[in-house]
Amino acid sequence: MSKGRILIADDSMLSRTFCADILAADGFDVETASSGMEALNLLKARDFDLVILDLILPDISGQEVLHRSKQIKASTNFIVVTGHASLDSAIECLKSGASDYLTKPLNPDEFKIIINRSIEQKRLFEENSGLKRLIKLYELSTVISTCLDKERFYEVVLDSMLQIINGKVGISISYNREPVDWQLKAFRATDEKMARNLADALISYVKLPESETGLSGRHDIMKVESKALGLPYSDMGPFLLVPISHNESMAGYLAIFSELSGSYNNSDIENASFVANQATLALGNILLYSQASELTYVDDLTKLHNIRYMDIALENEIKRAKRFNAHLCFLFLDIDYFKNINDNYGHQVGSKVLIELGRILKEMVREIDTVARYGGDEFTILLVETNISGATVIANRLRDVVEKRTFLKEEGLSIRLTITIGVAAYPEQASSKEELLKAADKAMYKGKNTTRNIVVLAEEKTD
Repeated sequence: MSKGRILIADDSMLSRTFCADILAADGFDVETASSGMEALNLLKARDFDLVILDLILPDISGQEVLHRSKQIKASTNFIVVTGHASLDSAIECLKSGASDYLTKPLNPDEFKIIINRSIEQKRLFEENSGLKRLIKLYELSTVISTCLDKERFYEVVLDSMLQIINGKVGISISYNREPVDWQLKAFRATDEKMARNLADALISYVKLPESETGLSGRHDIMKVESKALGLPYSDMGPFLLVPISHNESMAGYLAIFSELSGSYNNSDIENASFVANQATLALGNILLYSQASELTYVDDLTKLHNIRYMDIALENEIKRAKRFNAHLCFLFLDIDYFKNINDNYGHQVGSKVLIELGRILKEMVREIDTVARYGGDEFTILLVETNISGATVIANRLRDVVEKRTFLKEEGLSIRLTITIGVAAYPEQASSKEELLKAADKAMYKGKNTTRNIVVLAEEKTD
């Protein structure tokens, strides 16, 4: 008899075979995927007791697979695997719902212990609903309380809610004072088009007068019939409307839709109330943390990280790279002839150009990378788990995008500019934080003294 069905998602055939052979010999049914999209297609087709997920995949990242899988089935269990020992990435996955993580190379005995423990925990939970509820509530409270990322808050809370409430579809909306409006923040187990339709209808519903909904000024969880939203989804049952508040003001709502024949009982409402209370406490912590962080580590103008934050991030990442024999790269970039923009258009326009450039840089790198304004018209980018060839490709892509961009076009201006970028890699061109920064800075100035609008690689270090 099979001990369970496990999916292995890893682009390395050697790693897939290694894991599959161990698990098959231990009595599990095993399927494998060599890419993120292949894994997602398998997750859509059938249920798995556990997914072993490599964070580095050829098409989309393991983090993205985890994120999308939660939209397919929120209760799917994951153990993430990293070959680069990126603890930050693994921790982010734990916050997103993974149950554990492993680092390569895998130890066979440790691997079997962790897999069997995860499967056994799932079996115990399924056999003892009371124990499952208490442990799950404790785990969820920990996940929610440790989230300090304002952008991911509603995703974390929605995932937590769907793990304790048996819902078919989940969405969350939040209230933003600037601009003053409600917006969709997260969705699970549905596609984006349907999620936006549900969000628009839910936003219209919560804006109705109190006499029609009973919502205004209330912080109670309510059971609402789906037909109240006026949408043509005949397979949707009633939903729980869960408010999230801050300082007695409504900050957002979660809507957890049941199957057509389903409903929600008092136990569901109690569980939802617990999650909502934890979310309210966490939101207060997030806002306090965000305010403190902005004062210390955020550039006033561009709202990117500042040099103080980059200094800490660079030191931490180099320590990690040294410990795990990993790669990282540092980009130092400067706007060519930026003084001409200030002279011709004024410093206010120059500041807007810096803001727009900062936004471009942020959008073109990964979430795990760090973009900071170094000072004046200089910016720095820390690319983790990236070798020199990969960093060169990214730097040239940035240079090309900026060169082709028309800045402040929406304000009726047509400003063109170029950037010069210096690239330095650890450990090839530097062995410390100071050496890496100096090498990238020197390479950038070499480009400034030649053609400009160029990417220059730092020289190899000499021992």
